[in-house]
Order: sequence, then C-alpha cells, then structure tokens
Amino acid sequence: MSFERESTTRERGIFSVAQDATSKPKRESALDARSFREFGKQLKIISEDAGVAYRETTDRDELAKRYEDAKRLRAPRIQEVLRVIRQARNVQLCFLVDATGSMKEHIDAVRTSINEIVKKLTDNGRHVSFKDKPQVSQSIDIAFVAYRDHDHKEKGEKQFEVLPFTKDLGRFTAFTRDLQGIWGTDHPEDVFGGLDTALDLDWSDKFGTKVMFHICDYPCHGTEFHSGITDHYPNGDPKGRTCKQLFSRLRAKGIQYHFGKITNHTDIMFSKFEEAYGEPITEFNVKNVKDIAQSVITAVKNSVSASLAVSHRTKGVARRERSFTLEKKEPEWGSHKEIEGKFVSYNFPRSIQDIEDGIALERDKPEETRVKVARHPFARGAERIAFYGTIISNNENVVLKEYLHTGMEAPERFEMSVQMHTIAVFLAQRYVMELKDAGINQTIKFLTSKILSLSNEGSSQRYMTCERKFPADGKFVRFTSNTGYHILEETANSIGVKMEFVHLATAFSHWTYKATNRFLMVVDLEGVIASIDGKMGVLLTDPAIHCADITRYGRMNHGPDGMKNFFVYHECNQFCKALGIH
Repeated sequence: MSFERESTTRERGIFSVAQDATSKPKRESALDARSFREFGKQLKIISEDAGVAYRETTDRDELAKRYEDAKRLRAPRIQEVLRVIRQARNVQLCFLVDATGSMKEHIDAVRTSINEIVKKLTDNGRHVSFKDKPQVSQSIDIAFVAYRDHDHKEKGEKQFEVLPFTKDLGRFTAFTRDLQGIWGTDHPEDVFGGLDTALDLDWSDKFGTKVMFHICDYPCHGTEFHSGITDHYPNGDPKGRTCKQLFSRLRAKGIQYHFGKITNHTDIMFSKFEEAYGEPITEFNVKNVKDIAQSVITAVKNSVSASLAVSHRTKGVARRERSFTLEKKEPEWGSHKEIEGKFVSYNFPRSIQDIEDGIALERDKPEETRVKVARHPFARGAERIAFYGTIISNNENVVLKEYLHTGMEAPERFEMSVQMHTIAVFLAQRYVMELKDAGINQTIKFLTSKILSLSNEGSSQRYMTCERKFPADGKFVRFTSNTGYHILEETANSIGVKMEFVHLATAFSHWTYKATNRFLMVVDLEGVIASIDGKMGVLLTDPAIHCADITRYGRMNHGPDGMKNFFVYHECNQFCKALGIH
C-alpha cells in the first residue's frame, strides 16, 4: 500500500486536547496534573539529549512554549537519522583471502562471481511482500586483500597484494586473475597481517555499510588458535599483534566481519575471533566454491540490515558507552547477594483515544521485592545491555536491562520505556481481539515490562527494566526495525520461520497506524516464535513507536517520516485484508 494514499498523519496531544476541553468539559478532567507532569518529563529528556539545560515547571503556558522548542530540537535530528538510513545502502565490500597454494580455486571463484554479486545487490530485490523493492545497495565499492605467510617475504615473494576500493569490476577481475596461489612451509598463515592490511584500506564514512568477507582454510599463528598442525610461530604473531587489538580497530571503523569457512582447522580461531569481536560472527560454509557468491550476497544484505538497525535512534549530545564485559553464561546464584528493591508497573490506557490525547498511564502501587542481579551483562543492543536476574520470592529467572550509554540513568527514561512498552502490550491485545472477530485465531503479544528500582549501598538508586525470559526453545526473529527494514523472505526461509508469522507481525504495525487514525505506529518488532497458551505465536520485546507527535516515545520515534519508511517496504497481506486495512 502507499503511504501517500493514507493522507497525512495527525499531530494530536495534550495541548490540542486542552484547547478542545472548553467545549468538552468531560475531557478536561482527564488532563490532570499527572498528565502534565509526565508530559514535562518527556520534554526534559529531549532537552537533555540535545545538551540543553532544562528547568522543571508545571506552568502550562511555559510547557506549551517548551513543547514547541522540543519539536525544533527533534526535527533536525530525525532528518539526520533518515540521512544515515539512506547512507546505509552505500556499501564498501573487502574480500580478505588467503592466497596460498590451496586457495587458488576459491580466488578464481570470487573473480568469476563478482559480476553476479554486484548485479544482485544493486538490482531490485524481492522482499517478504513478494513485491519488487528498492535494491539492497545503491552503490558498491570493492577491494581485495590477498595475504600469505611470513616466509614468503623472506623468499622475496609478495606477502600481501592489495587492490584498493574501486567500482571498476574490470580492474577487480584483472587483479584477481593475476594472483598466484603460492605454497608456504607450515600450515598457519599471517592472518593477523592480512587483517592489519585490510584495516589500513580507505574505509570511508561516506559509506554507511562496511563489510569484510574473510575466506581461508588455515588459521593464524599461535597454538591457542589451532591444534594438531605444524606452526613455526607457536607463541603467536611475531609482530605482537593480538586479535583483540585488531577486532577493536575493526569495530571502531564500523566494519562488519563475516567468515567463509573451508576446513575445520579454522574452528578454534573462529571462536577466538568471535570472542574478540564481542558479538556473534556469521560463518558461511564455502568449501564448495559454488556457494561463495550467494554467501557474499547474504552477508552484504545482512550487513545493510544491521546498519539500518543501528542507525535507529536520533542523535544528540555525545554519550560514552559504559565499560563492561559480556558473560553469556547464566551465573550460579549462590555467590550473589540479595538486593532490596521495588517493582513499578503501569495500567493499560482506558482507550486508544487516551493514547492519542496524551493522557498519562496510571501507575500501580510499588511492589516490594528482593532480587539477585548478575555482575556482568550477557548481551548488548544498540540502546541497552541485558543482565540475568532472579526474583527471590518466587525463584523466577528474569532479564534486567539498563541503558548502554552513561548519562541515561535517570528514572524518567525507564518510566518512558515501560510506559511505551505498556502501550504496545495494550495495542497487541486489541489487534488479536480484532483478528478473532474476523475469524482468525493467531496470537501476537509482548512480554510485560516493569521498572525495578534497586537500593545500592552507598550510592544512588539503580534503575532497570524487568521482563521474564523468552522460552528456551523459542526461535528468535527480527521482523522489522524502526528504520524501514523488513526481514527478507530468503532470510525468513533460511532460519525456518513461517511466512504467516512474518505477515502477522508486519500487519500489526500497519493496524496500529490505522487503529490510531494515523497517529502512531508500533515498530522495531523482534522476539521469538514460541508456544503461547498452547498455540505457536509471536512473542515480542523492546518495541519502538513512531508518532505524529515527535516529542513522544524517545529517540527511536522518527515521526511521520518513520511511518512513511515502513510503507516503502510493507505490502498488505492476508491479515491486513481480513481486517479491512489494505
């Protein structure tokens, strides 16, 4: 469907309702001091994010002025994010390839498939909607770094051969045609030297997506990276480089690293690289050279999607990432101390109209609790880090989340996050009810979220959000982002996700837009396919909301432009049609 055919989104909020209240006295009572107080909190957050001092006030005339100021602060930042989103489709792709004797066939395969790779990435693709969509990449620059071992240099042979980034496919083809596969004297190769050389290429910020695709059949030097093979440098890289240093540089440059596996000899090295990278690395089996082209295409598609995902929040004052170490294993709780705390949650809005009008959600009475919190987070996202936790009273294991960046510890941010989550839960319930009225028995729901306030010894309160854990057997899926990304059909098929679940999720976003009269849209849908009340359904977490009022719902609200981006990729499906919103 077309966003333009839907007409313009409607900006409605607390001040427009206040103006209407003179003719509608029954509405005026809803605009109590609590609603204006919550409204002031969201304006304060916008000011802080922009580095602007904010003095709290309850004066309504002053709040109206600050509302206009907040819109002026937010609008250019949203446009900057939209520029970054467009930039994500400009791609730099570097092939990092072991160029020793055993690799000649794979080098030839890269050369013969490069035209197919570039064509498929720059042609229009087909998304889950079965509709032609904008190409994955607007432009691609390609580079090639061939590396060999230290002994090649000692013998007067080229240890490294480099083709800098170019758009010229003929030049790329000629370069790779001239590469020779030269045998070395031991099994490992100078992988660190290859990475170092590739990192020294002209990686430009004009490209929003930077991809390194590494193909090799043997690991780097150092017995910690392999077993059972001859190594002339068993203590590791003779120049003293470490994989942690190299992957820190790689992350700092915003490069997404993918690995093409040929033999099991690289398994230990891959595990060490993944640890140094700090997040899962996609490994492609390219032992059969016929699989190289599709592996590279998928790697670039996934990287563009990831670039879109991390560009999702509007910029503002520079904030430093917190220092932490990921610990993926759930801790043994015996050595962790119990901490006193309080849970705070919110009631559902009374109606969709109340959401549009900015009527504050009612807060439940705080609930005393005792919890244990893992010392280290087990996962990180673009906005937050996640910790394991356990509630003492019922021995329930939960997930606790804090903001990734410093300076975001204020309780108002957690309140806004949980309020937004509560609205998404409410709208999902309404969506399922309307599906049932249409004769469709499908389930989509969000984990409930509440604020956990912890009493830290000798310091201020620590705030976290709390959710129950996903089912262990659930299949995790990122259906959409708040930047327009929809999961590709081929990606859904490759991970075994039925298209009905993808359509169920995307139709939900469309329905929220229609149900709120084009006022808002729930996006950034990710979660698991799991059994819900005895039936397989979609269980979601951490949504974002685009809203016609750009002062609401935090930095991931891209306003009407964000909703328009959704419709660029959305094609109505069976659920849209059943609900009459197509």
